[in-house]
Amino acid sequence: MAADPHHHDVPAMDYAEHEKTFGLFASLVKWGTVVSLVLTLLAGAATGTISWIFFLAVTVALIAIVVKFF
Repeated sequence: MAADPHHHDVPAMDYAEHEKTFGLFASLVKWGTVVSLVLTLLAGAATGTISWIFFLAVTVALIAIVVKFF
């Protein structure tokens, strides 16, 4: 096995497809984090732990920050 003299042809890397896949992954992580935080805040607002105004303010600020900087 180690002395296998056959060289198998390996196709060239498709870097464009890799970059596209990573972009999708990064986007899913980014928006998944935002959705998780918004759901956590929503649960707190629904149970009365935090106020609805705080929920709305933080949600709007969080989405604005993510859209502008990421």
